[in-house]
Amino acid sequence: MKKIMLNREVKREAYGGGFHFITALYEYLISEKYNVVFDLEENIDVIFMFDPRPSKGNDCVNSIYRYKLLNPKTKVIQRINDTDIARPLDPPWRIKLLLESNTIADHTVFISNWVKNHYIEEGFDTRKENTVIINGCNPEWYFPKKKEQLDKKNIKIITHHWSDNFMKGFDVYNFIDKNIKNFSNISFSYMGRYNKEYSPVNTNMIPSGYGIEIGDALRSHDIYVTAARWEACGMHHIEGARCGLPVLYHSDGGAIPEVCKNHGIEFNSNETFLSGLDNIIKNYDLIKSKIDYDYLSIDRCCKEYHKIIDAVLNK
Repeated sequence: MKKIMLNREVKREAYGGGFHFITALYEYLISEKYNVVFDLEENIDVIFMFDPRPSKGNDCVNSIYRYKLLNPKTKVIQRINDTDIARPLDPPWRIKLLLESNTIADHTVFISNWVKNHYIEEGFDTRKENTVIINGCNPEWYFPKKKEQLDKKNIKIITHHWSDNFMKGFDVYNFIDKNIKNFSNISFSYMGRYNKEYSPVNTNMIPSGYGIEIGDALRSHDIYVTAARWEACGMHHIEGARCGLPVLYHSDGGAIPEVCKNHGIEFNSNETFLSGLDNIIKNYDLIKSKIDYDYLSIDRCCKEYHKIIDAVLNK
């Protein structure tokens, strides 16, 4: 039985999308009869490095580097899922640290082409083995409701976020809140944590949830909106679309346009948000029909990671 080490823990609670991915991958690997561990034990075949930093006892890149020196047959897969771009107020460190950590990686997985291209610009050596694998979500939680006609007299829009980073789109969500009262047939809901600069008055506020709670909330709406900027990939819009909601997304969404271009409408300002909303309502059934539920599933995602594991073990 092959032994695989994950350098971040499993979390089964309301949390960021990165940990939900780790949890899903852990459960998939267990189902495929791998021995999955979370510490640098003896005889590890593959180390997944999700984050090079130390955290709550999790092994960091320095520990992994020392382990690999003593165990050269052990392979390291690094998943790169972040940039500094969406955090303009933070000192930049992510790209620099992740590129430095990449020196020990046998294979690199980028979570979008948008992320990969940024790292290439910063000096990533494309001769190194690398793959782009877009995120997916749990089909047991995120699935479409039975086909229903859009009730144009009662259109329900929703977004949800775990992060309270202002770049999640709170400027647009404030605009929606101020203007939604002008539409007697449209309502807007926000689910999750939110930024202190967000002060909604006309928005339906829904507390953070986990798993099927989020899926049920999304399925009770018709259209998903994300105004997030410079997302490395994101999970929120994937969860929304997999619940059968066409997506209205910001053109500066980073990897979001890459994922949503076939089942959504783009906007780039408050004015084009309104015209985009009108467009998505008029073409609702057509846009909804283009949602690729298999593509948005964590099953597809985990199978692609499985191929990488086989590739590095057989190299």
